[in-house]
Amino acid sequence: MIRAALALLPLAALSACSDPAPGEGKAATSETIWCGLDGATELTQACTLERGNEEGRPAFVVRHPDGKFRRLVASADGQNLLAADGADQSQSALKGDRWEVILGDDRYVVPVKADAPKP
Repeated sequence: MIRAALALLPLAALSACSDPAPGEGKAATSETIWCGLDGATELTQACTLERGNEEGRPAFVVRHPDGKFRRLVASADGQNLLAADGADQSQSALKGDRWEVILGDDRYVVPVKADAPKP
């Protein structure tokens, strides 16, 4: 009985290590989004997006397939997504049901809502 309980401890520790959503402190769920990385001219569904809130505004973590990530937060008026950290400034615009974002050599299409259609 004790051995069985000890065998489950590593599993409990692993489940406690999941990535939190931005500002939420609980396990993140992610969705696939369109992105063009490192200057790519075509967009592919290669990135994932995690949603949360930061200071009452929508906040996002965009994860690249190679493990890199970008943190974004909505502007006060909700019209733009701004780089939450780092040296690069974002260029973005709200276009209907999505934000289109350029950050350094990377481009992202971020749906306003999780169930918004993708391009």
